[in-house]
Amino acid sequence: MLISTRLASPPEYRKLASWFADAGQAAPTLADMVLLAEQNAELCGALRVVMARGFIRLDSVIARDDEVLQLLLQQSTRWVGREVCWSLASVQALPMYMATGFIQQDSAADTLMVEANERGLLIVMRPVPPEAEATEEIAVAASAGSALPPV
Repeated sequence: MLISTRLASPPEYRKLASWFADAGQAAPTLADMVLLAEQNAELCGALRVVMARGFIRLDSVIARDDEVLQLLLQQSTRWVGREVCWSLASVQALPMYMATGFIQQDSAADTLMVEANERGLLIVMRPVPPEAEATEEIAVAASAGSALPPV
């Protein structure tokens, strides 16, 4: 079965709030971008992208399995654009992050370092991929409710 990804529309955020809360994650706000993974019109994963304290970060990642997590990480590259992107990853998920272009980091912004230490997670950073689309092009596609083609 094909898994598709798309950006959530702001009206969907209210419906997604309980799904994120049930997974122990922060609910999306209108300042966030949420990438959804769906299979047969059923939600199977979500990834929230936030701009916090001057850097872009993948936050509140929910995936039913490793396949969905890897797809969300791959597709997030297309929607973050020409920006460095940070995240926190568990030891178990680290190989999937690294397979999609993230690099483990020993240092980062103080707030990220504190959170990583408190939660026992690793800091990862995805440099800007050479093929990244311009942020303006991404914003236009997102406002049109574009879906991403399957990989």
